[in-house]
Amino acid sequence: MRPYIRLGLVALPLLLGCNPYMAAIGAVSQTYNVATDERSLSAQASDEKIEADIQANLLASPVPGTASLTTYVRQGVVVFAGVVPRGSQAGRAAVDIARAEPGVRRVETFFVDSEPSKTSDIEIEAEVKEALVADPNVVAGRVDINVFNGHVILVGVVSDVDQAQRFVDDASSVQGVVSVRSYIQVEKS
Repeated sequence: MRPYIRLGLVALPLLLGCNPYMAAIGAVSQTYNVATDERSLSAQASDEKIEADIQANLLASPVPGTASLTTYVRQGVVVFAGVVPRGSQAGRAAVDIARAEPGVRRVETFFVDSEPSKTSDIEIEAEVKEALVADPNVVAGRVDINVFNGHVILVGVVSDVDQAQRFVDDASSVQGVVSVRSYIQVEKS
């Protein structure tokens, strides 16, 4: 990975929190993501509400480990990703919390049992994003990316099956990727 990209990834959160101009860029980015999302605005709003409610319940849960799980919601499908050690009840508790939430159609999980190398995962994630941005046939903002111990998780909504496969192919082409798990859905008509 190029050194200036790595430095930018480290400095970006610091800049966003301190600089009103950078915060404005973040707001423009959010607007871009809403505009390029394949889901209707009502579907986006519904998914955001479900995701916020689930995250609040994960934080309030007495089960250790639920608060650290990453949560995505697309078209009523909840995807949890993160570290759930063997014997932990965090995964089961998260699934139960999601299933109790109105509007949830299905719950999917991707858990690893030990803390992965965060530095390596951040580098792989940046390189996957770089590969997606370089592909003129995909809109990178339509899919969220997370990496756990070299395993890439893709979550999003696209217009057709071929588009979904392009995301998987691009992610798979990055050196260091162990596997790609796609939770990409095709937009319902």
